[in-house]
Amino acid sequence: TKTRLINLSVLLVLLGILATTSVIVTQLPFNSASAAPVLYDEDAVVALYERANPAVVEVNVSQSTSSRYRYVVPQTGQGSGFLVDTDGHILTNYHVVEGATRVDVTLSDGRTLDAQVVGTSPADDLALLKVDSQAVGGITPLALGDSSAAKPGQMAVALGSPFGLENSITVGVVSGVNRSITSALGRPITGILQTDAAINHGSSGGPLLNSQGEVIGINTAIEASATGGATGIGYALPANTVKSVLAQLLANRSVKRPWLGISGMALSPSMADIAGLSTERGVYVVTVTPGSPADEVGLVGGSASTGNVPGTGGDVIIAVDGRDVQSVLDLVSYFNNLRPGDTVELTVVRGEQTLTVSVVLGEWPDS
Repeated sequence: TKTRLINLSVLLVLLGILATTSVIVTQLPFNSASAAPVLYDEDAVVALYERANPAVVEVNVSQSTSSRYRYVVPQTGQGSGFLVDTDGHILTNYHVVEGATRVDVTLSDGRTLDAQVVGTSPADDLALLKVDSQAVGGITPLALGDSSAAKPGQMAVALGSPFGLENSITVGVVSGVNRSITSALGRPITGILQTDAAINHGSSGGPLLNSQGEVIGINTAIEASATGGATGIGYALPANTVKSVLAQLLANRSVKRPWLGISGMALSPSMADIAGLSTERGVYVVTVTPGSPADEVGLVGGSASTGNVPGTGGDVIIAVDGRDVQSVLDLVSYFNNLRPGDTVELTVVRGEQTLTVSVVLGEWPDS
């Protein structure tokens, strides 16, 4: 009958939908057991850990401080580090060993070795330790990768000793690139990698690895909430920064970064309009440190600024060695390729004039 034909048609349509749905479902990768490793390859992570972990160490330091009664009181601290060669050199953070009177490292097999601080770069928060090379014979050091190739979403693996829990591993992703943090010396560190791989106290100095087991960063800092709690945001020094100073560290040197001697702020068109400036881009010089290279060549700082609005009367740096600059980080990134004593030419807008000023860069001060 007509009714039966309609019902049969409806049934056939429903069967068609079900059949189509069945085909679609079987093609979805998340419903296929064989596709699960795309999200997390457990065997690969275990293999990476077993290969890299022997080169990761726990760093323990002792410091002597004077109490109110002038007694020398021993203090202890702890961080992480990793072997970078077969000669017993270990990279860690400068803030882990700063002021240490004694340093030792604990290997993944439980052995403890005396260590010496042989090179430092305080402005980059880096330090190089040295242990007996024979004691670490047979341990494969970790290779430094190209941190500029890191992309958000790529796997990030953190190794170290958070809270003294040695031989720990956490897994996440590269959450962001080209971040910046400020070192203890007040100098911006550029090219920082952001990760959600768990980093905690004691993780400092440990490696951040990519999926190939290469070091793309050194775990250095975490973003704390207003209450001091964890936020799931960690920061790692880029491996390329390590590469740029490693030869100097291996030569038992204390690396000094170039210093201009200003504080500044990036201009925007609206800020420039409010301040009555003749240029809408560049770095507005807020203050000039007395006795600094900038002071010696007569750079001019502006009047006091309010919030994110510059004052008046300050110079605006629009280029260095012919390269446009938009922010203080642009200046720092360029200076990272130079050394104290190098001369740079700054293009400066002062009022309605555009000037070229030659500056011999100094050493970033220790305080």
